[in-house]
Amino acid sequence: MAEIQLTNTSSVWRTPLALLAAQFGILLLAVLIIYAQTVDAPFYLDDFSSIQENPVIYDWQGTFAELWRFSAARIIGYFSFALNYQIGHFDVFGYHIVNIVVHFLAGLAVFAFIRSLLRTPALADHLDDTAQRWLPFMVALLFLVHPLHIQAVTYIVQRLTAMTALFYIAALACFVQARLGQSYRQWVLWGSACALFTILAFFTKQNSATLPMAMLLIEWIFFQCSFRRLAITGGSAFGIMLLLVLVLAWSMGQNPFSLEAMQSMTRETTEISRTSYLATQMTVLWWYLRLFFVPLGMHIDYDYPLADGFFQADVLLALVGHLALISLAIYNVRRVPVLAFGLLFYYLAHAVESSVLPIRDVVFEHRTYLPDLGLCFLIGWVLIGVIPRWVNWRSALVVSLACVLILSGLTWWRNQIWRDPIALWQDNVEKAPQKRRAWVILGKHLIQAGRPTEGLKALERSADVVVKADGSTSRSFTIEALLNMVVAMRKLERHQEALALIEQILAGATLRNFDHAKFLVNRGNIQYQLRLYAEAEASYREAIRIYPQNIAARANLASALAARGNIPEAIQLYEEILQLDPSNQVILDNLARLKGQ
Repeated sequence: MAEIQLTNTSSVWRTPLALLAAQFGILLLAVLIIYAQTVDAPFYLDDFSSIQENPVIYDWQGTFAELWRFSAARIIGYFSFALNYQIGHFDVFGYHIVNIVVHFLAGLAVFAFIRSLLRTPALADHLDDTAQRWLPFMVALLFLVHPLHIQAVTYIVQRLTAMTALFYIAALACFVQARLGQSYRQWVLWGSACALFTILAFFTKQNSATLPMAMLLIEWIFFQCSFRRLAITGGSAFGIMLLLVLVLAWSMGQNPFSLEAMQSMTRETTEISRTSYLATQMTVLWWYLRLFFVPLGMHIDYDYPLADGFFQADVLLALVGHLALISLAIYNVRRVPVLAFGLLFYYLAHAVESSVLPIRDVVFEHRTYLPDLGLCFLIGWVLIGVIPRWVNWRSALVVSLACVLILSGLTWWRNQIWRDPIALWQDNVEKAPQKRRAWVILGKHLIQAGRPTEGLKALERSADVVVKADGSTSRSFTIEALLNMVVAMRKLERHQEALALIEQILAGATLRNFDHAKFLVNRGNIQYQLRLYAEAEASYREAIRIYPQNIAARANLASALAARGNIPEAIQLYEEILQLDPSNQVILDNLARLKGQ
């Protein structure tokens, strides 16, 4: 009777096409409500090095060869950044629009994937008609509104994560459609689409390497094929993975069969051992699981302790818990295929970034974006396929609506914080007070907001205190912290102190050309402020010589030249900069002023 009531309620959608249109409309509306506000969120963390300060992006001449040399393994993602720059330069609005569109399309891919799974032998008769119609929608909605996915959407450079998930899930949907095909033509069509999406995923981010194994997982759970068929599929998956590894090694210019190549491809840092990283991930995965079910306490930059090995109580307990969940999944492959797939896919999709491939930052929330597909499928199945068996559909609808509204509200609220960098980093240092990088970035944003005194205090908190053998202590700062200290001192007119610090750093520290140029630019800024225009010009020219791509050095050199009366060269420099950043209002005003003289 309850089922008849829901069917009558849904009769306003008189055709399957009308129902699909309504569901897609709701999904789009949900995304717009919770993410449209983020179009003014600033660049964060790797956004600067990957986009704003990356000459490959702002000097891109339109050829794939440049992007391939820079990052062959992520060429699709960086191609999208280069196109963004061509259209809107450094205006964050366009980057966010693309990220939101990618996220929405990923949600549609989830919808298509779940819809195709429901036609497989394991699920075709598992759910009633009402659940069949609404389960894909619910899974996609949970995926789109969950606050744990904010980093993959609002953090611009993590478009790489969202795009990879989009292509990965689309490939899985096409794989299932190919397996369900009733003709050779359908098999070729869907198989070709699957191959295309697989290639796109692989050349967007390396965590897509698990895709062939995900196809094998689907074959095992949902098609319940014979051992022979499974062996063939498994061998094909292994062959595809090997081919992908060979392509990746080749793209990096390495011998794919050398130990050196395997080492470089399977670790991002040498500072963490494989054993320590894997042991740490045992507890990290539980933190991700906790955030999925109770999405409170999120922050952008974690201060997570490294485990020494597996012989720690918390690590052993975490490992036992994971083994229990995996065993539960395997036990239910035939009994409850959705439960089996949800859990096994979750662990499989984490296998690249939460295993023996050390990454410097052991925790980042965007890494759960793709794996959460498994959990969203599982929860959606509970809401749509299980709870209605225990209570009436009206009660199940209330529970589902409450879950969606709570998640949406948390996402909207968290996105509000992301719009304000000071609020975001203040929130971070409160949750991770020992995280040096968080204090540095908070200090930088406070200085940029015209609060240099507070900024200096935050930068001081980033110091690493070292106790010497004689009991005395010393403090060390990162290069970024020192650079921002110089900026704060200049704003506070502590010029001589700032100049002395710059000279000390230039004389004693080993700097990348990129950082060396920044210190020279800041020295020039102080000299300019002191009206030492000749000295400022020399500093800027030296910065350009060391790192020609430094846009600030060229802009400030133009100002110094104008101050010294060299108007033609200053105008030329300003016009060159506007070709890279045509919306830079300061440059536009300076250029108009010079041309009006």
